[in-house]
Amino acid sequence: MDSEDVYDMFTKRLASGWLVGNDGTAVIRLAQQKLAEFTQLSPNFISIATADIQEFIANLMAGLRLGIPIFLCNPDWGKVEWERVANLTAQVDTQHQNTIMIPTGGSSGSIEFAIHTWETLSASVRGFQEFYQLDRINAVCTLPLYHVSGLMQLWRSLLTDGKLLIVNSHQLYVDPNLVTSQIHLNDYFISLVPTQLSKILDLDSNWIRQFHTILLGGAPPSTELLTKARDARLPLALTYGMTETASQITSLKPSEFLAGNNSCGRVLPHAEIQCGLSTDKITSIKIKAKSLMLGYFPSLDSPTYFESDDLGLFDMDDYLTILGRSSGKIITGGENVLPIEVISAIMTTGLVADVWVVGLPDRYWGQVVVAIYVKNHHPSSAAILSRSVSGMISNYKVPKYWIPIDEIPRNALGKILIQLAIEIARVEVDKLMLD
Repeated sequence: MDSEDVYDMFTKRLASGWLVGNDGTAVIRLAQQKLAEFTQLSPNFISIATADIQEFIANLMAGLRLGIPIFLCNPDWGKVEWERVANLTAQVDTQHQNTIMIPTGGSSGSIEFAIHTWETLSASVRGFQEFYQLDRINAVCTLPLYHVSGLMQLWRSLLTDGKLLIVNSHQLYVDPNLVTSQIHLNDYFISLVPTQLSKILDLDSNWIRQFHTILLGGAPPSTELLTKARDARLPLALTYGMTETASQITSLKPSEFLAGNNSCGRVLPHAEIQCGLSTDKITSIKIKAKSLMLGYFPSLDSPTYFESDDLGLFDMDDYLTILGRSSGKIITGGENVLPIEVISAIMTTGLVADVWVVGLPDRYWGQVVVAIYVKNHHPSSAAILSRSVSGMISNYKVPKYWIPIDEIPRNALGKILIQLAIEIARVEVDKLMLD
């Protein structure tokens, strides 16, 4: 399918009511306007950084039609992140035509863009469709479209002649009628991160029980949350995937979850996973998939296998369980946080003598970001430190807890004693919670 065909498909689907609750003809007109503007300006790439649904889709359509590289961006990024984007986009050249760059935390401690194409994203859709044995996939999207978890809901519904309803999650907590009044829930998938599911369960689980399937991913859910979801008889499907694989590559069926299975499920048809068996030592997960990225921008290395920093095991029935990460990456509310990036921002302020950042389990967020730090001669309360890094990094990366200590634990060579640092943070946060 070439770029003109993709644009035409968007147009036809919008005209037929694909985007529930939005004026499809208004999006088409806006896309035509954007296409005319881009054609006149002849940019060598576009960046999409908007929370407006219609504007996002119109820009996406125009970029796809022209075949120029498209960078999906978080409109709430801070100065450091936008500087990184500027440095990366300066490296765009002709080899990046017909690509879509999806942001991820990467492995270097700052934003990276996974390079995808119409083909890799579509392969993910086909694998999902085959696994769930559905002709049409209808989706309720509460996640940002610049994020792979939001974008793939758009793509699944678009390619399979389904429907898409996009809802702000904060509005959803207050008024579920925004969803229930517009669609038949049992015909729809909804994708949530543990933070969202936890809030919904605290408010009212009756309405969400009616969905065909509730896909849960983005962060490791707590056992407590899974128990509550099972007690509420939610049709939950635990998943495993990432930006690099265009969303999920394993999934658990709701019937399996309700029967007591807490794994991430089995591998979808378009993917292969290599990791240890239950009788072997724990190993990093290696992934081969038709939906695998072409590389991290600007490199188009097209890896045959992608080695993640996740540690996992298959059981004897081929269900995958994720046991943790080989790096210190923190996932909070479905967003990746690299400790080194947060540490760098904090040290830049000059308000602390030393600092380390860890992630601690949290009922709502999956994990929370915690900074343990050594004071210097500057005032350094939690409020002062939070304000000092606000705007430098995204809000979700700003530590929720700031723990002053006398010394960051290190060995004789100066290497951080990570487990001891985590334990110090855990003990001190527990004290704060009791106060």
